[in-house]
Order: sequence, then C-alpha cells, then structure tokens
Amino acid sequence: MIFIVISVSTVIREKITTSLELEGVNVVALSSLGELKFALQSKSVSGILLDLFTSTKASAQEKQDTNDLIQLYPHARFKFSGDKMSIIGKENTLDSFVDVCRKFKARSIRKNQRRIRHIAFHLSSDGNFEKAEKTVSINFSDGGCFVFSANDWQVGDRVWLRFDDNNVEAQGIVRFHEPWGNRNSIPGIGVQFDIMPPAEN
Repeated sequence: MIFIVISVSTVIREKITTSLELEGVNVVALSSLGELKFALQSKSVSGILLDLFTSTKASAQEKQDTNDLIQLYPHARFKFSGDKMSIIGKENTLDSFVDVCRKFKARSIRKNQRRIRHIAFHLSSDGNFEKAEKTVSINFSDGGCFVFSANDWQVGDRVWLRFDDNNVEAQGIVRFHEPWGNRNSIPGIGVQFDIMPPAEN
C-alpha cells in the first residue's frame, strides 16, 4: 500500500513517513502540491495526506488543481502541534485513516499512456554535458519520461537528454523525484519535456 504525503517541511515529511511505515505503508513524500499530478501518474496510490500549512500557503490555482486530484482518493489534511499529529476531518486518527485506505483499490491516473522503453542516453544538468550521467529510460509518455538516476535531483531542475542512438537532444523539467533507497521503487526522475525528442514508434 502506497500513500502520498505532501509537506514543505522535511522534518514533518520524515515524521509522518516513520509513523506510516510502522503501519506497513510505503510513502512517496512530496514537498509541493505541483508534484502531485506526476506522482499519481507514476504510482498506484491508496491514500493522500496533505499538510494543512502547505495547503494554506499554496496559490489558488495549485489548491484547485490539487483538490480536483485528491477527490479520486481517500485523503485527509493533517497538522502538527509540537510532536503531536492531528488528522482533520471524519477520520481523525492516523490509524483510522489507514484502515479506510486499506479498503480502497489502489489506482493511478493516466493522462497519457506510458510505454515501457529502455533507451540509453546521457542525462545532464547543463547543455554542455560535461558531467553527464549515463543512464536509461524506464518509460515514455507523450509529454515526458521516467529516467533511472541515483543522483540528488530537485523538483524544478532543468535537464538535458542526449540519446546515444541518434545523438538527438531533448530538454525538460524535473516534475517528480524518487530518491535512491526507497523500498520497492526505482530511483529516478520524472521529466516533462518542453523541447521534445523525435516521436517514439
């Protein structure tokens, strides 16, 4: 069972992740509302927990976009007071929220069909490819790809991709980061293209 936890605070993300792992839940921890859509396209999720502070500080558009997405899943907002966590709403304890989510069939969202394609290329944080990482794609969709990488990327980073078979380059933005060491997950980044490579056959 996988939950998504969203909080701008690293400390809070770590606290709630620890609590959920004790319940046997795997966690995808996000630092902003903008990461949610890509995460839901990448994972089959059983529940979403949103930090109340993070939600209140978001823009009106981010709030609307997030609200539209979380309606598809069991979800709750939470807050911390000192070391005490409170779930806001009907399921007012973490245990009861987890129990509700156990009965929900995990799902992901699919705006674009993902195609499994393992293509070798160089991945770089600049257009010169001076410190490029040799890597491989896991899958492609019409708007981007998920790329294997154990490096420490940040959401919002610009990346360059140079495909080895034809030396074609693409550019994009990191929309999702799965760090190395998470259980049951391939480390890497979800890249949204803004300068596209040739269409895949």
